[in-house]
Amino acid sequence: MEKYTYKAHGKVILIGEHSVVYGYDALAMPIEALNISTTVEKFNQNWMDTDRYHGPLIAAPAEYNGIKYVVDTLLAKSQSTQPVKLSYQGKIPVERGLGSSATVALGTSMALNQFFDLKLDHDQIMAITNHAEMINHGKASGLDAATVSSDQLIFFNKKSGPQKIAGKLGASLLIMDTGELGNTREAVSMVKAKYDASDVVKKQMKRLGDLATATKEAWLEKATEKIGQYFNEAQEILTDFALSTPRIDQLKQIALDNKALGFKLSGGGLGGIVITLCYNQADAQQIADLSQKYINDYWIEEI
Repeated sequence: MEKYTYKAHGKVILIGEHSVVYGYDALAMPIEALNISTTVEKFNQNWMDTDRYHGPLIAAPAEYNGIKYVVDTLLAKSQSTQPVKLSYQGKIPVERGLGSSATVALGTSMALNQFFDLKLDHDQIMAITNHAEMINHGKASGLDAATVSSDQLIFFNKKSGPQKIAGKLGASLLIMDTGELGNTREAVSMVKAKYDASDVVKKQMKRLGDLATATKEAWLEKATEKIGQYFNEAQEILTDFALSTPRIDQLKQIALDNKALGFKLSGGGLGGIVITLCYNQADAQQIADLSQKYINDYWIEEI
């Protein structure tokens, strides 16, 4: 094969970030409007073209170590001496909790699998993608990889793995990019230190997991207002973990003052994105309009 392109989409965690790392439940949904296409083609050396780096794969900075692992692993499996050029088109804001690293890891794995006709199955692709995520973030639950490879809501537990949830809630989800770079590795490490040192934090972590379980049940019942309450309680816990920021707190106030059913940060925290549950698109749009000076961008998903 001369050339192959694979498009993978991003994700947003609805509830259960951080607690999922400790074996509790989480819910996440794919965002197909945010996607990145990975193209593999023959070249005279192993090469990478991204928004932020153009050059030999071997010389790429440490932020690309996950991709390097994917490429090295699949080149070894192919037993090919053919160098490749990897190009990435599309945009998912990085370090925001939108799954950019998992999207790229999955896209690279899928594209190389097809390019070299390796015939790897889904579980093998997921194992490679998840290992790349471990390199990227230090500790990864598998939730991001499962969601960026799905076209439906994902209910996730490390022990039982991903479970697809069909059906719509019948509400609108406003996703806002604070413009503040989150740092998943730093956030996970900071929370782990708190968790190891405090029984109170351990109880809060369990509660966060319980809220994710309750959200799944409420989703199936289409109990939108309950989910809003669960979002608000989860945000209080994440704030206690010192994962919120003054900007996130300001956005929360705007949302809850303007008909939002629930508000929380999504992903690692310390910046990144926030999500607001609304009855309808009009309410979501009003909150987005009122939040303009505090955000870089926003998306409204019908869920």
